[in-house]
Amino acid sequence: MRVENVLEKLSDIILEKSDKLILSKELNSVTDNSENINKNDVFVAIKGYKFDGHNFIKPAIKKGCSLVIIENKSYISDLDFPYILVSDSRVALARLSHLSNEIDSNEFKIFGVTGTNGKSTSVNILHHLLRESKINSSLLSTVEIKINDLLIEEPYNTTPSIIKISNLLKQSKDKDVNFINLEVSSHAISQKRIEDIYFDIISFTNITRDHLDYHSSFNEYEKIKLSLANNLKPDGKVIINYDNFDMKKFEFIDSKKIITYGFSDDADYVIKELNQSIYQMNFKLITPDEGEISIYSSIIGSFNAYNIVNSLIAARQFGLSYEQIKHGIITFKGVRGRFEIIPSSKALGFSVVIDFAHTPDALENVLKNARSLTEGRIIVVFGAGGNADKGKRKIMGQIASELSDIVVITNDDPKDEDPDKIIEQVKEGVNKEKNFIVIPDRKTAINAAINFANREDIVIIAGRGHEKFQLFGGGKQIKFSDYDVAAEAIDGLRRSMKK
Repeated sequence: MRVENVLEKLSDIILEKSDKLILSKELNSVTDNSENINKNDVFVAIKGYKFDGHNFIKPAIKKGCSLVIIENKSYISDLDFPYILVSDSRVALARLSHLSNEIDSNEFKIFGVTGTNGKSTSVNILHHLLRESKINSSLLSTVEIKINDLLIEEPYNTTPSIIKISNLLKQSKDKDVNFINLEVSSHAISQKRIEDIYFDIISFTNITRDHLDYHSSFNEYEKIKLSLANNLKPDGKVIINYDNFDMKKFEFIDSKKIITYGFSDDADYVIKELNQSIYQMNFKLITPDEGEISIYSSIIGSFNAYNIVNSLIAARQFGLSYEQIKHGIITFKGVRGRFEIIPSSKALGFSVVIDFAHTPDALENVLKNARSLTEGRIIVVFGAGGNADKGKRKIMGQIASELSDIVVITNDDPKDEDPDKIIEQVKEGVNKEKNFIVIPDRKTAINAAINFANREDIVIIAGRGHEKFQLFGGGKQIKFSDYDVAAEAIDGLRRSMKK
């Protein structure tokens, strides 16, 4: 990659350029982190949520970068160094990341899923279906990043940075992987982490309240989510959960590109006759091309029926047969922390479930599904994350109180907020005449909930799912797995019962 290539790639967003640029100068990699600079790299200064990269231009130069891309003109006056001033440095970072890796999203078949809930399960199912059919596939999800069956990383963000996405596309290309399954968050769209990436299939699962600490309003959040459709390839398709949307919101998309699914008879793919137990589910699916087919799965819940059909439609668009798809669905064991049942609880006569539900809609769906599975009680353990939407805390307290029999309020990831204040805000929504208890220490709360349980009860431990660390103020992290803590409590209870 040379300076002249950079100028060509950014031509439409360049506002000004230094007279010190040497067109034939060879450049290496691209980064927005001054600590990652190597000799002859390009440093892109980005104003972030907490830090402004423009303040790190000089350290980047000292470390050996050869070119800086900037957005804030005020930094030019004392910059005696090759620079390019652009209208949007995030767009520049995306384009240059792909340029340096010599990749183009048109080289891949890309499935992108956005929505408040259901993203992780949907992309995981499709990745599994492809791999079961011996097709090379990469997975970029909240839970894990994989190239084929090789685990690359267990990430922190739903959607990786544009640099990481670009690097993963390069690694995928090098391993002859053509299919990419990508979760897309509203943050990623807003921060242009998917800039210059175009999708063969875009799926909208639902849009309910979340991330209103970051977005100014629900309308803005929804608008950003829907804008993902602007990244659809010309011959691409859009998959929409018919039950969860007013279809008028998609009038800006050519109707010939839209495929819908749901329990509604008006959907293209119609889910019928869902039956489930705590360990398995089956339903009929009316398809537009094959008529009625039967689906069997070891993951349960109407929300997972949605996720299965969402992925089934994408698999059909990517050329898989219904027989390949049905086999793959049967062998899919679920996603860590998504209505994940701890098997050892079965020996005690009740079920303990770990779920990532951290929004009002997700918590409601999980509790309603639990209610449909048992004649016993629903015991829920949950809290609310810090540095996040405060308005949803009371709503979640209300939902937990209405849909469960015993509520155990505890800490989630308080981060930089006062954990006691978060708990008080959750408590505001709780019906004080119903059974509830506050146990701030999460391990103690999980142990208590499991010890409260009787035969046929379901214990739901909600909010953190697959996460392995609990986050406190000042960036402090404590190793903590809801699954491991619950499994230990179950084993302890089983041992005590044998005495």
